[in-house]
Amino acid sequence: MTRPVPYPADVRAKGWRFELDHERIEQSDTWALAPADVKPWLLMLWLTAWRQEPCGSLPADDELIAAKIAMPLKTFGKVRPKLMRGWWVADDGRLYHDTVTKRVLEMLAAREAERRRKQEYRQRKDAERAALSHGTDGGHPQEDTRGDTGRDDTGTGTGTGTGLEERNPPPGSTAGSVGVGEQSSMRTGEVCRAIRAKGVMDVNPSNPELKAFVAKGVPVETFEAAAEVCAKSTPPKGMNYLLGIVRRQLGEAAAIAAGPAIPVGPWDATRTSIVAKAAELGIAAWDESKFQVGQGESFAVYTARVRARVEGATA
Repeated sequence: MTRPVPYPADVRAKGWRFELDHERIEQSDTWALAPADVKPWLLMLWLTAWRQEPCGSLPADDELIAAKIAMPLKTFGKVRPKLMRGWWVADDGRLYHDTVTKRVLEMLAAREAERRRKQEYRQRKDAERAALSHGTDGGHPQEDTRGDTGRDDTGTGTGTGTGLEERNPPPGSTAGSVGVGEQSSMRTGEVCRAIRAKGVMDVNPSNPELKAFVAKGVPVETFEAAAEVCAKSTPPKGMNYLLGIVRRQLGEAAAIAAGPAIPVGPWDATRTSIVAKAAELGIAAWDESKFQVGQGESFAVYTARVRARVEGATA
């Protein structure tokens, strides 16, 4: 008697890793009953099923299964009772195993959660844009309401104010001091929006360390690069991790500056000088680990990016 297919026929792993749960494997009755020489074939069978379409299934054909795991058909026939223990036939005529099926369902749930997260993020961004544009008519400015104009829901400046405070500072203050405060608030808001745009949503504009970095003049590009690292991590990292990246980069730059004196020469003469110039320009450090696994740029390409920024700054 067949059972219902557990998920759609077009489900594929698409690069999703098949991770082995050692505790679950050791507690498995199939693993306990399998002879030592069969256990490697069990692992190969699960991995092969993970790569099939639908993911986690096998064809109901002994010859095909043996060929897919590179096992002699004669050997397969001898160990089949142990090797295929727990596999059952579904309505689509393919074989499934409850343990592997559970992993596929977990993968699908994680993908759905990520899809919803991105959808909610897009909806929030649309709402923010709508809120910023509310109160204008065809782009024409409305009356000055200084109680809330130029502020968004994060409490940071948006740069849409009329500038009346700068021209008419309150008693006891100077035009210069008011301008500096608003510029710092506006720049913090700019950094927060840039971080959110890269996918890190728990940014807090009141965070004292973030405000300190902004006050020191850390470029927005540095925050964006750190946010990209956080968003691409598995699982994605939050604001504390981002601030740690920025803190580490500033520390590396300070260590280079406090190190032994280096004879003045071209900034691209050595790897150390290239890294120092990149830190000076607010460019994120080269990720050698990603390059080693074929997922990042080479140091030559990284140097070219730094050179382009240098030439742009001096043009």
